[in-house]
Amino acid sequence: MAEEKRRRLEQSWAHQYRLHGLPLIDEERFRRYFDEVNGRPNKSIRQIVSVLILKEVHDLTDTEALEQLEWNASWHYALDVEPEDAHTCQKTLHNYRVRLLGDDEGADLFEETTARLIAAAALRTSRQRLDSTQIVSNIRLLTRLGLFVQTISGFLEALRKRHPRLCSKAPVALRERYLDREGYFADAKSAEAPRRLDQAALDVHALVTLFAEYRPALLMPEYALLARLYTDQCVPPEIAEPAKIELQDAPSSSSLQSPSDPDVTYGHKGKGYLVQIAETCHPDNAFELVTAVTVHGANESDQHQIMPVLDQVERVCGDAPELMHGDAGYASGNNILAVRERGTELLVPIRAKASAKHLPIAQFTFGGPEDQVVKCPAGKAPTHHTGSKNGTKVLAWFPISECHGCPLVDQCPTEKRKDYRVLSFTDADIATSLRRVEQETPEFKELHKLRSGIEATNSEFKRCHGLRKLAVRRSPRVRLSVRLKALALNLKRFVAHLTATAFGASPAGAACGC
Repeated sequence: MAEEKRRRLEQSWAHQYRLHGLPLIDEERFRRYFDEVNGRPNKSIRQIVSVLILKEVHDLTDTEALEQLEWNASWHYALDVEPEDAHTCQKTLHNYRVRLLGDDEGADLFEETTARLIAAAALRTSRQRLDSTQIVSNIRLLTRLGLFVQTISGFLEALRKRHPRLCSKAPVALRERYLDREGYFADAKSAEAPRRLDQAALDVHALVTLFAEYRPALLMPEYALLARLYTDQCVPPEIAEPAKIELQDAPSSSSLQSPSDPDVTYGHKGKGYLVQIAETCHPDNAFELVTAVTVHGANESDQHQIMPVLDQVERVCGDAPELMHGDAGYASGNNILAVRERGTELLVPIRAKASAKHLPIAQFTFGGPEDQVVKCPAGKAPTHHTGSKNGTKVLAWFPISECHGCPLVDQCPTEKRKDYRVLSFTDADIATSLRRVEQETPEFKELHKLRSGIEATNSEFKRCHGLRKLAVRRSPRVRLSVRLKALALNLKRFVAHLTATAFGASPAGAACGC
């Protein structure tokens, strides 16, 4: 290679990846996949894993990634491989992905390598931020009629291929609708769709009933999807041969959304999956890294995801962060308290109540070893407390005689009980109320500004790394793909920082050519 060209190559991302990125991939963790029976790996493990990572950096297909490995001098230099040895086959990439699927869908690879990145870059992890984003696997987004038609067609096509004699038992008219005239029945105009949907519901009922008596059909996964569709969408008729099948007014959010990916669910952001992303956001860091990435159903609330994310953050960083920023989707008194027990303050704003006619509980003064009410907003102390704070409400009892003439009586959140006014509360109620007061302060608003930065990370994932719509289906492969993309983003940022530091290049243009 000409000296000038070599100099430019050594000032590119490839040099920093070769020196600092490649050694971070732990080959020892793959040792258990190779033994005397399976033999030794025919390619460098770091080389193949790096190809999988660079594939996600550039959002390439397998074919495109293998072509880059074959001909791209930057890839040869980055992976420390001679041009004549820079070759592998698609089967090798597939085999490594299969191994990673059995390795907790790539979670260990992401967590261990990210932990090494954090240590190598000396990043501070005491302050982090969290957000969720919706993704879609490699499926078509179907209408209700399209869902019926595709599920029926898939079953009949599989039945004709595997059990042709059994398929002949389906009514001729039904086979003509879904096999001989494929696609016709789903391509209905909006005015015709309800009529065709009624027919499709009848067809599902007929097929589920007819083939329930045949064991070969019952063992087919396509029949299981058809039966699931029937259960999710249809109201079982009271007679054996109904003239019409009633449809569910509001199918469950966990109902079948696509026969191509039965794991897809429906949530307020649409069909697909939700990805939880946590990243560092300390002002002293030169760049930030993703510390946790989890995938769950689109129908599952962010409320229940904070603890699994925090578990992964602790595995990656070695300790829980001091501050975790999030949006209102994660906000609840219970979450604030649960995270606080792990040594983390959850900085999330809590939405105001629809009705604000009562004073917030935060206006009461709490104290003492059991965090009981010391005095009300008017300065009156309760005579006693009852109840337990182990998951149940505590009652603070105020003599009603003390409340006569109080100017706040119309706004008081207490309830009248004989000779007392009673305030009922839990620890979560207190945390919620205190946060509603705290979030209005300039200090909280200034501290919480860093949270919005994770929106740029979500955008980077989708624009540069293809997170918006994946090339895979089913939840195990979706989780592996998302974790590889997260690891790719982390390595890209690490290499970009090293390149910019060493040669003064722009980090945005220094990262693996992105």
